[in-house]
Amino acid sequence: MVTKERLVVTTSWDDGHELDAKLGLELANHGFTGTFYIAPQCAGISTLKRITPAALRDLAGQFEIGSHTYTHPRLTRLTRAESAQEIEFGKVALEDILGRAVTSFCYPYGAYRGEHVALVRAAGFSVARTVRRFCTGVSNDPLQLATTSHAVRHRADLWRVVSRSHTSSEALAGWAHWDVLARQLFDEAMAAGGIYHLWGHSWEIEANGDWPRLRSLLRYIADQDGVRFATNAELGARPGSAG
Repeated sequence: MVTKERLVVTTSWDDGHELDAKLGLELANHGFTGTFYIAPQCAGISTLKRITPAALRDLAGQFEIGSHTYTHPRLTRLTRAESAQEIEFGKVALEDILGRAVTSFCYPYGAYRGEHVALVRAAGFSVARTVRRFCTGVSNDPLQLATTSHAVRHRADLWRVVSRSHTSSEALAGWAHWDVLARQLFDEAMAAGGIYHLWGHSWEIEANGDWPRLRSLLRYIADQDGVRFATNAELGARPGSAG
């Protein structure tokens, strides 16, 4: 019997920390695919903690590799010329390491303006991810892909969580624990159809001791019928409307 597809699931992971290799194993063990966005000279990660070229090539054997600029600056704080250089250098550096085209991009910190979308397009990217959350539809603009869940707690989400919860205990659990909220959002997406997009940082999961939470969520999603896993680049090829 062929199971009808009800939901496309993608994941994306930012920065290029050495722990991305561990995260890749967790995803692969549960049948997930997705995209790792790498800033080859990420200023926020010490040289010794950045993923090595060899480990990056290993990761690329199972996952899509996307660019996250060269040094991970806020593009909105740079001149147009500086932004263009960061966007272009990051792409070239990754392509030199991987020996193949890199077509997906992620805006560092989710900070960008229309001019940066144009620069990303001019650099040859076909997909770019933002940090906008709580979305389960297909983006109208593949260079401004939204997401559903971030694998970290956002205290500022209280009222947003309350507004979509049926009981106070459900709201409290969703606000206090990112994985509970992520599961709630996944269940909503399964019921309605569309796209579920989980994103985060391997170093953040490590710092918060959240590997068991992540593992449990991945297992829960993998156990559902009607789920298809995709990379971020594959999302950009899907027609539809934003959610």
